[in-house]
Amino acid sequence: MKKAADPEKVANGVNWVFSAVSNFLKIRKKEQGVNTPAPLPPEPEAEHGELPAEIDDLEVEAKSTAVNAIAKKLEQEEAIPLEKGVPLLDLKDFEMDQLASETESLLKQISTYLNNLHFEEEKAAQFGGVTFAPPIVMNTIRIQQQEVAKRVVRLNQCMQKAYGVAAPDLEVLIAASQN
Repeated sequence: MKKAADPEKVANGVNWVFSAVSNFLKIRKKEQGVNTPAPLPPEPEAEHGELPAEIDDLEVEAKSTAVNAIAKKLEQEEAIPLEKGVPLLDLKDFEMDQLASETESLLKQISTYLNNLHFEEEKAAQFGGVTFAPPIVMNTIRIQQQEVAKRVVRLNQCMQKAYGVAAPDLEVLIAASQN
């Protein structure tokens, strides 16, 4: 069994992707110079060993608490400082235009899926929460989460094309949304 990614490192990776996207789009719109670097992506997690086969309720509760704390921390964090960073690769104009188009399209798709997710979560709340919602609502919520995760991973791949580096371990978002 592969070691599960640390939720804080995954959250930092997602944070990096959106910082890199913001930097990339500002450069494309000429709001900042071409030499403005994106922040450095988080370091990949070192492989340590395997997780136990079973995880008890206490561990799940502890991880849930940690994830909620990370979410609150991300809301309060300031932008990553750009003193050191990754410069934009020297790509042809056509490639840059394609990357910009794909990035903007992915951002629109993420926005749409997040709006759909919000709508479905409100629907589930009318039933007393996701646990008590009909299966169609639960499945739709899971599908929206999976689609957002897939788009974030694709954004990471776009930023890898633009900067030559990517945030590690974001594929776990897709796996997590399927459970």
